[in-house]
Amino acid sequence: MGQVEGKVAIVTGGASGIGAACTTTLAREGAKVVVTDLDDNGGQAVVERIGGAGGEAIFLHQDVSIEESWPGAIEATERRLDA
Repeated sequence: MGQVEGKVAIVTGGASGIGAACTTTLAREGAKVVVTDLDDNGGQAVVERIGGAGGEAIFLHQDVSIEESWPGAIEATERRLDA
């Protein structure tokens, strides 16, 4: 417990399944979470669940298979979560 307190975690594929489970666990343990996925509705729902439980999370639409998407995702994470 507390190993991720105050850290920022980017979870790709975080809108459902194992990714969503990872996001909620990380948030519960104190991390700020960035949920990335192609599923905008699912990603927003995960962010809302985390926020409703007192955690901090944002959603970014991202196709991780496109290498050029990564610098923008990192920049948005730093800007929006003061990372």
